[in-house]
Amino acid sequence: MPGVVPVIARARPDDAVSIAALWHAHLDETGTAVDASFTPAHGPEQTAARLKRALARGTLIGWVARLDAGAIAGYLTARLHTRDPLFGDSFRDEPVLYLVDVDVAQAWRRRGLARRLLAAAEDHAREQNVATLELAASVRDTRAVAAWSRLGFVPRVTLMRRAVEPRVPSTR
Repeated sequence: MPGVVPVIARARPDDAVSIAALWHAHLDETGTAVDASFTPAHGPEQTAARLKRALARGTLIGWVARLDAGAIAGYLTARLHTRDPLFGDSFRDEPVLYLVDVDVAQAWRRRGLARRLLAAAEDHAREQNVATLELAASVRDTRAVAAWSRLGFVPRVTLMRRAVEPRVPSTR
């Protein structure tokens, strides 16, 4: 890896398998101890199929840190919301680029890839005249909260959750 510099490129639908594999590898590494809310309900194959569809439709956009052989060392996925993703148009009516997920393979961490991926997302936001980037980070994941804070993100709201038992069990 010395001397190899991944190229930041727009994610394509055929990157979905690599993105899903990296995401699930990270989950295997960290477990669900931090917050089960950030754990997918599906295995890598189903996650890849969903990502591929979303990237193909354009409902999900992203960037990858691509290596020479085409493999990826990291990724950032996002959704462009025309209104506030949490409050709709109740408080403001301006577009937001919501960062869905960011991950860098363990062997490539601490090399600035997350910053480069974030820079690509910021460039896209500027091109789309979007003035706000947002993301969710578990309050239990103090490392992630600290990292996002170092990158200029500030807490805006505390999203709270309470489980409710459904009347009819889900068939999903």
